[in-house]
Amino acid sequence: MNKTKKIFAISSPGGHWIQLTRICNGLEGRNQIVYAMPDKLFKAKKDQTVYSVIDVSADDKWKLIPCALQISYILLKERPDTIISTGAAPGAVAIMLGKLFGIHTIWVDSIANVQTISRAGRMIQKRADIFLTQWPHLSDGTKIQHQGSVL
Repeated sequence: MNKTKKIFAISSPGGHWIQLTRICNGLEGRNQIVYAMPDKLFKAKKDQTVYSVIDVSADDKWKLIPCALQISYILLKERPDTIISTGAAPGAVAIMLGKLFGIHTIWVDSIANVQTISRAGRMIQKRADIFLTQWPHLSDGTKIQHQGSVL
């Protein structure tokens, strides 16, 4: 019997969110997806769960603690099987916490980072179970994989 998997999908707003929702569109139906993002900009469908988390960036590191507390609460409440993120900082926080909770993690580095892996991606590169880049030349063939692109 195939058990429906619960996926926690989290990212920053803007391009990160657009990429994440495109990835998750292909996962819906076979999985239950719980979303989180800073601000409540995403209009949830009637059967979707969307959490709002505090945004954090390199300019306001003090927000890491409240962001981590919010994400921890969501992880403990929802008990996802997998976390997927396209970045940036809220996603990195979720990946780090997910590893502490024993949750399978997937990072899809931002398509905007053409020359190098993103700053958040470099922070969690060794922590994510699966690390994907959308640019073939950024793949190292082992830990950083290229498996196609979202756009």
